[in-house]
Amino acid sequence: MLISMLLIFALVYNRRLIAQWIYPQPPSVEQTPNAVRASNLWNRIHADSCLKIVKDGDLVVRSGSDAISALFKSVNTRNKTYSHAGLIFIENGYPFVYHSTGTSGDPEALLRRDSLNTFIHPYDNTGYAIYRYPISRIQVKRLHDVAIQYFKERRRFDPYFDLSTDSALYCTEFVYKALKDATGNKNFFTTTSAGNFSFVAVDDLFLKKGVKMVCKIGYMQ
Repeated sequence: MLISMLLIFALVYNRRLIAQWIYPQPPSVEQTPNAVRASNLWNRIHADSCLKIVKDGDLVVRSGSDAISALFKSVNTRNKTYSHAGLIFIENGYPFVYHSTGTSGDPEALLRRDSLNTFIHPYDNTGYAIYRYPISRIQVKRLHDVAIQYFKERRRFDPYFDLSTDSALYCTEFVYKALKDATGNKNFFTTTSAGNFSFVAVDDLFLKKGVKMVCKIGYMQ
């Protein structure tokens, strides 16, 4: 009898530990700023708010939340909001983004084709904007053809940011050269200079006369 009472007492006293052992709870997820931003209902709704109004050839720029994005923002001379850019085309009824980006694991990654939703997702970004160029329908068609051509040629990201070469393209260089090829206008964009080095900054792509802002979203933090 005494042993039975001791066993019952031990079970009752340790009932929470026993319950946790029988029904283990999943580990808690750390609420990083990225996770908080991505789980915010307002952000999730507004991430999709521009998807229905974009058109072929639109420029999309985003504001990344990591250290590399901060570096790219810093080289903009007039507007330091955005860090990355791509071109939108509607394919099979859904907007996709062609863009060139490298990673620490693959600094010379191939040109990408991602869904617009993936490109602007609030987990990795603090906001985005869509801009439209004053170009004709024929030029938009050519622009799409150029983007597909670059993609099929498997052009890689250029970690050396060399504007004089075409075999590898950094993100803004891709947009710069695609528009130049599609319009036949070598002076379609201006570039940014730092000493003897010339490059295409993100703000060079949308701070251009005649470029129209279609939408702009800043996610809640």
